[in-house]
Amino acid sequence: MTNVHAAQQRPVVRAFGWRDRVGYLFGDLGNDFTFIFASAYLTVYYTNVAGLNAAHVGTVFLIARLIDAFTDVGWGRFLDRHTPGRGGRFRPWIARMAIPVAVASTFMYAPFIADWDYPVKLGYAAVTYLVWGSIFYTTTNISYGSMVSVISEDSSHRASLSVFRGLGANSAGLIVSLVPPLLIYGMVDGRSQIVPFRFFATALVFSACAALFYFLCHAGVRERVEAPEPAERRGLGRLLRVLAGSRPLLVVIASNIIIMLASLFLSTMAAYLWLYHFNNGAMSGPAQLAMYVPGLLLAPIAARFASRFGKKEVLIVALLGAAAVYLLLFALRVSDPWVFVTLNLLAGFGIGFYNLLVWAVIADVIDSEELRSGERDDGSIYSINTWARKVGQAVSGGIGGYALAFVGFQSGKPVQSDSTVEGIYALATLVPGVLFAVAAAVLTLFPLSRARVAAQAAELDARHGARTREA
Repeated sequence: MTNVHAAQQRPVVRAFGWRDRVGYLFGDLGNDFTFIFASAYLTVYYTNVAGLNAAHVGTVFLIARLIDAFTDVGWGRFLDRHTPGRGGRFRPWIARMAIPVAVASTFMYAPFIADWDYPVKLGYAAVTYLVWGSIFYTTTNISYGSMVSVISEDSSHRASLSVFRGLGANSAGLIVSLVPPLLIYGMVDGRSQIVPFRFFATALVFSACAALFYFLCHAGVRERVEAPEPAERRGLGRLLRVLAGSRPLLVVIASNIIIMLASLFLSTMAAYLWLYHFNNGAMSGPAQLAMYVPGLLLAPIAARFASRFGKKEVLIVALLGAAAVYLLLFALRVSDPWVFVTLNLLAGFGIGFYNLLVWAVIADVIDSEELRSGERDDGSIYSINTWARKVGQAVSGGIGGYALAFVGFQSGKPVQSDSTVEGIYALATLVPGVLFAVAAAVLTLFPLSRARVAAQAAELDARHGARTREA
């Protein structure tokens, strides 16, 4: 079916507007009500509720991400190659997979596995994590992220969608960070500890909310851009070889791996930092808020900063600022919880800019590849980038688990040694600081400056206009 014929079969779509922006916001609320929850609390559930060895948990995360190399890219290729329906190429899958994601997320936190034999509960943890992350979450997240480049061709519209996605992510982070610590922790023998059934009930509620948000996203957004029909579709092997020569994509992949490693290291270590360094697990909520509030405050101005100074230029400065704050936290060895929260708030402005603008950067990369190859592989490019981000997540979970074991962490023990607590503090401050600085250095190699993005947008407009006239 040609694009002209496909376009004739699809209904007339309303003009881009606020419904698309708000609908797209709800999509990342759906993503992050399970993803941020897992990033912040799944490791501590595995070690402190299920009683799994931290190194074994890290191995599960690493194996899952290797599997994602196939499921993520495979799903992206499916999205690019299948015949879209009346609802579009990507949008229908957000609604179709909303409930499976919610169910799979809930059962990862089942409290009854704590009394099972160790090999059985480790197997249960691995299977449920794979079903959630490598299958169901993959289908919704890649469909959702790929959709940004077909909602509108206008660069300013895409920047606003990226900002609204970031607003959704920061809103989710705000809620997921603040509410669960108030529910899942209780004082036992004078120490802050996890209450397993509360943990499961909280996961159930947040998973149900994620499904609702996916349905609201599906109701709000519309697809408008048709992919060009090439003379011959590239096979996966050829596509990967072509993308391997894409400097913009390779730089974004590298920076995303490093950023995800740093950010998820922060999320993973936060629960342990507040339980053992500050002896107040419930305080992990206000501390995590400091990472997300800046994103909400920056949302009204982030797109304007990107338009004036360039996305690449803004992101480099923002990441260097975040790196400086975390290195300062490490040097000061802060013992006052509110001083720690305040400095985290400052670092959050740097991280906030990155989270708000990175998705618009991916759309620029997709445009760059269309200019280079003549083909538009939104789903494939987005899925490869998503897999890279998951590699960062896996490495953070894997190295995080191994690092906890290295500093002497004892699973299921309410008290840890002084050297272990000091090690946890270093993992939560020094490691992210160094990683944010490295990510900023990598982004200096990104070739799509403000001027280059404007030039490629003009060239694509000319090409698309010519194609429309020919059709």
